[in-house]
Amino acid sequence: HVYLSFLVCAAVTPEFPLWGSINKVLRQFHYIDLKLNWLDAQHYCREKYDDLATIQSMEDIIQLKNKVQVSAWIAAWIGLRDDPNSWFKVMGIDANSWRWSVTSEMSQNGYQNWFSIAPDNVYFEYCIELDGAATWNDLNCDALLSFVCYTGKKMCFVF
Repeated sequence: HVYLSFLVCAAVTPEFPLWGSINKVLRQFHYIDLKLNWLDAQHYCREKYDDLATIQSMEDIIQLKNKVQVSAWIAAWIGLRDDPNSWFKVMGIDANSWRWSVTSEMSQNGYQNWFSIAPDNVYFEYCIELDGAATWNDLNCDALLSFVCYTGKKMCFVF
Protein backbone atom coordinates (compact mmCIF):
# COMPACT_ATOMS: atom_id res chain seq x y z
CA HIS A 1 0.00 0.00 0.00
CA VAL A 2 1.18 3.46 -0.82
CA TYR A 3 0.00 6.36 1.31
CA LEU A 4 0.40 9.93 0.26
CA SER A 5 0.34 12.72 2.75
CA PHE A 6 0.02 16.36 1.81
CA LEU A 7 0.75 19.40 3.91
CA VAL A 8 -1.08 22.48 2.74
CA CYS A 9 -0.31 25.80 4.36
CA ALA A 10 -1.93 29.10 3.57
CA ALA A 11 -1.61 32.55 4.96
CA VAL A 12 -5.16 33.44 5.91
CA THR A 13 -5.45 37.10 5.06
CA PRO A 14 -7.93 39.23 3.10
CA GLU A 15 -5.80 38.98 -0.03
CA PHE A 16 -5.92 35.16 0.13
CA PRO A 17 -9.55 34.28 0.87
CA LEU A 18 -9.22 30.59 -0.08
CA TRP A 19 -10.68 29.35 3.18
CA GLY A 20 -13.90 31.37 2.94
CA SER A 21 -15.42 32.14 6.31
CA ILE A 22 -12.45 30.65 8.15
CA ASN A 23 -10.38 33.74 7.41
CA LYS A 24 -12.88 35.85 9.36
CA VAL A 25 -12.34 33.72 12.43
CA LEU A 26 -8.57 33.73 12.14
CA ARG A 27 -7.97 37.42 11.56
CA GLN A 28 -7.47 39.53 14.65
CA PHE A 29 -8.03 43.27 14.92
CA HIS A 30 -5.87 45.55 17.05
CA TYR A 31 -7.10 49.00 18.04
CA ILE A 32 -4.13 51.38 18.42
CA ASP A 33 -4.83 54.44 20.54
CA LEU A 34 -2.06 56.52 18.99
CA LYS A 35 -2.85 59.55 16.83
CA LEU A 36 -1.21 59.31 13.39
CA ASN A 37 -2.04 60.32 9.83
CA TRP A 38 -3.20 57.52 7.50
CA LEU A 39 0.19 56.85 5.88
CA ASP A 40 2.05 56.75 9.22
CA ALA A 41 -0.68 54.48 10.63
CA GLN A 42 -0.20 52.17 7.64
CA HIS A 43 3.58 52.04 8.25
CA TYR A 44 3.00 51.33 11.96
CA CYS A 45 0.61 48.47 11.20
CA ARG A 46 2.94 46.97 8.59
CA GLU A 47 5.86 47.04 11.03
CA LYS A 48 4.06 45.61 14.05
CA TYR A 49 1.14 43.61 12.57
CA ASP A 50 0.14 42.87 8.97
CA ASP A 51 -1.53 46.07 7.74
CA LEU A 52 -4.34 48.50 8.42
CA ALA A 53 -7.59 46.60 8.90
CA THR A 54 -9.78 45.47 6.05
CA ILE A 55 -13.48 45.23 6.83
CA GLN A 56 -15.01 42.58 4.58
CA SER A 57 -18.26 41.79 6.38
CA MET A 58 -20.57 42.56 9.25
CA GLU A 59 -18.85 39.68 11.09
CA ASP A 60 -15.64 41.75 10.96
CA ILE A 61 -17.49 44.68 12.54
CA ILE A 62 -18.86 42.39 15.28
CA GLN A 63 -15.40 40.97 15.94
CA LEU A 64 -13.98 44.47 16.18
CA LYS A 65 -16.77 45.61 18.51
CA ASN A 66 -16.12 42.58 20.73
CA LYS A 67 -12.42 43.39 20.83
CA VAL A 68 -12.80 47.04 21.79
CA GLN A 69 -15.81 49.17 22.50
CA VAL A 70 -16.21 51.00 19.20
CA SER A 71 -18.07 53.88 20.85
CA ALA A 72 -14.95 54.51 22.94
CA TRP A 73 -13.35 56.21 19.95
CA ILE A 74 -14.58 59.01 17.73
CA ALA A 75 -12.80 57.79 14.61
CA ALA A 76 -10.06 55.35 13.63
CA TRP A 77 -8.25 54.74 10.35
CA ILE A 78 -8.86 51.49 8.47
CA GLY A 79 -7.03 50.31 5.36
CA LEU A 80 -9.35 51.74 2.71
CA ARG A 81 -8.04 54.54 0.50
CA ASP A 82 -8.78 56.34 -2.73
CA ASP A 83 -6.00 57.41 -5.10
CA PRO A 84 -7.72 59.30 -7.93
CA ASN A 85 -4.45 60.37 -9.55
CA SER A 86 -3.55 56.76 -10.27
CA TRP A 87 -6.84 55.73 -11.86
CA PHE A 88 -8.59 58.76 -13.38
CA LYS A 89 -7.12 58.54 -16.92
CA VAL A 90 -7.62 54.78 -17.07
CA MET A 91 -10.94 54.21 -15.32
CA GLY A 92 -12.88 57.44 -15.85
CA ILE A 93 -14.66 59.71 -13.44
CA ASP A 94 -17.45 57.32 -12.38
CA ALA A 95 -15.21 54.41 -11.41
CA ASN A 96 -15.08 52.96 -7.92
CA SER A 97 -11.47 53.60 -7.00
CA TRP A 98 -11.50 52.75 -3.28
CA ARG A 99 -8.82 50.14 -2.63
CA TRP A 100 -7.72 48.15 0.42
CA SER A 101 -4.20 48.87 1.61
CA VAL A 102 -3.13 45.23 1.82
CA THR A 103 -4.20 44.22 -1.70
CA SER A 104 -4.62 47.44 -3.69
CA GLU A 105 -7.95 45.94 -4.74
CA MET A 106 -11.61 46.63 -4.06
CA SER A 107 -13.51 44.41 -1.65
CA GLN A 108 -13.62 40.82 -2.90
CA ASN A 109 -17.26 40.38 -1.87
CA GLY A 110 -18.58 43.91 -2.40
CA TYR A 111 -19.20 44.60 1.30
CA GLN A 112 -19.51 48.33 2.09
CA ASN A 113 -20.61 50.17 5.20
CA TRP A 114 -20.57 53.85 4.21
CA PHE A 115 -21.98 56.62 6.39
CA SER A 116 -25.16 57.92 4.73
CA ILE A 117 -23.55 60.84 2.83
CA ALA A 118 -20.12 59.30 2.31
CA PRO A 119 -17.96 59.23 0.37
CA ASP A 120 -18.26 62.91 -0.48
CA ASN A 121 -14.57 63.75 -1.12
CA VAL A 122 -14.92 67.17 0.46
CA TYR A 123 -11.53 68.76 1.29
CA PHE A 124 -9.45 66.08 -0.50
CA GLU A 125 -10.80 63.20 1.59
CA TYR A 126 -9.10 60.10 0.22
CA CYS A 127 -8.73 57.93 3.34
CA ILE A 128 -11.36 56.12 5.38
CA GLU A 129 -12.12 56.40 9.05
CA LEU A 130 -14.27 53.94 10.94
CA ASP A 131 -16.55 56.06 13.11
CA GLY A 132 -18.08 55.27 16.50
CA ALA A 133 -21.09 53.69 14.79
CA ALA A 134 -18.70 51.43 12.79
CA THR A 135 -19.60 53.11 9.50
CA TRP A 136 -17.07 54.34 6.93
CA ASN A 137 -16.44 58.00 6.26
CA ASP A 138 -13.92 59.61 3.93
CA LEU A 139 -11.51 62.03 5.59
CA ASN A 140 -8.37 63.96 4.70
CA CYS A 141 -5.43 61.54 5.03
CA ASP A 142 -3.42 64.07 7.05
CA ALA A 143 -5.87 64.03 9.97
CA LEU A 144 -4.45 62.53 13.16
CA LEU A 145 -6.53 59.56 14.32
CA SER A 146 -6.28 56.30 16.21
CA PHE A 147 -6.29 53.28 13.89
CA VAL A 148 -7.10 49.59 13.57
CA CYS A 149 -4.49 47.05 12.45
CA TYR A 150 -5.00 43.37 11.78
CA THR A 151 -3.00 40.15 11.89
CA GLY A 152 -3.78 37.01 9.92
CA LYS A 153 -3.15 33.49 11.11
CA LYS A 154 -1.45 30.72 9.18
CA MET A 155 -3.30 27.44 8.84
CA CYS A 156 -1.86 24.09 7.88
CA PHE A 157 -3.84 21.00 6.95
CA VAL A 158 -2.48 17.48 6.59
CA PHE A 159 -4.49 15.13 4.43
